[in-house]
Amino acid sequence: MELARFSLEGRPIRKVRQSVTRLDKAGYTAELHDLAELDPDTIAKIERVVERGLQGAPERGFSMAMDSLSGAHDRETLVVLARDPEGAIRGVLHFVPCYGRPALSLSFMRREPETPNGLMEFMVARAAELLRERGVEEISLNFAAFAKWMHSPSGRFERALGKLVALGNPFFQIESLYRFNAKFFPRWEPRYLAYEGTFGLPRAGIAALWAEGQLPKPSLRLRSAVLPAS
Repeated sequence: MELARFSLEGRPIRKVRQSVTRLDKAGYTAELHDLAELDPDTIAKIERVVERGLQGAPERGFSMAMDSLSGAHDRETLVVLARDPEGAIRGVLHFVPCYGRPALSLSFMRREPETPNGLMEFMVARAAELLRERGVEEISLNFAAFAKWMHSPSGRFERALGKLVALGNPFFQIESLYRFNAKFFPRWEPRYLAYEGTFGLPRAGIAALWAEGQLPKPSLRLRSAVLPAS
């Protein structure tokens, strides 16, 4: 997403603009912080929002998310916080640097379950404005696998694959991520899965689904033998 080109003006982005306007009128604000500069109490509040935002679901997003909010990387990461009219933190975006250029990648995005619809759009739009002021030129949003088959398929085969991917949306949220990203008119960049040999693709695919938390990983349980006392 190129920040110099991002704007809330114009008819194509009107739905995002409406969400931002609605949250503005409701008293929501957004602020940008270096994670390392926040006090422990604020960090704890952010972590509660992250936990509540999962709503009991397992953590996913290995391909784009950091293992945790805090750690050795926290001195180089940024957060955008959304606060309600009372000043409580209700949503958070976590960004990590893309080294070698003025760009950031979205690590995770969370909001409290009872917050108004459109809060995610509000946070991304405000993040684009705040980061642009800071000199950032580009941000990478959610990784939407197989998005090319949905937004620009080449021929009947890819169109059919796009429809097949959409059928799996209730389980993998692939189409939902693509449609959310598309609201901001980003520049789509392909990502590739590298594998070796004829049977490497299914093995790499299963490993990726395990890492993403989309597929239960089987575990072997060894029965311990109980020996009679002598």
